[in-house]
Amino acid sequence: MNKLMLIAATAALALATAPARATDGPVFMGFGSHTPVDVNVVIPKGTVLRHAYDATKATPGKRNPVFEAAARFINSHVGNGMPAGDVASAVVVHGNAIVELTRPEVYAARNNGAANASQAMVEEMLAKGVRFLVCGQAANNQGFSRADLLPGVELAISASSAHALLQAQGYSVNP
Repeated sequence: MNKLMLIAATAALALATAPARATDGPVFMGFGSHTPVDVNVVIPKGTVLRHAYDATKATPGKRNPVFEAAARFINSHVGNGMPAGDVASAVVVHGNAIVELTRPEVYAARNNGAANASQAMVEEMLAKGVRFLVCGQAANNQGFSRADLLPGVELAISASSAHALLQAQGYSVNP
């Protein structure tokens, strides 16, 4: 009986100290690619990671790589064992990247009738809790109103205030 208890205790200890592995796959399918990593920098259980990105550029016909990086942040951590609820990302958007957060008719009017390659990705990310905050100063300068934005996209006074608010909420900023 002591041998059985020793085996059970050893197994329990191994499970408690081993890094967790995700069982439900990536949060985002089709974008935000990641790979498993044999880490030696262990993220302690219970750690919550919040990370903000800054997007300023758009390329018509291509998904925004900064939006994709925000999805990758979530997928890579969940894919390497963190609970999805413990990982969050946000994207502060200004410059010509704002157009990628507009309703289809607004985007088409600004891009010779073209469809927004980032729209489906953005909508899925919004549905799964990623925040997109638009700089109100840049939006005003480019003639965008809050009504022009996709549902769920937030309009801040400025990119600086959006980053300051996110930092106050525990988000680190991507260098």
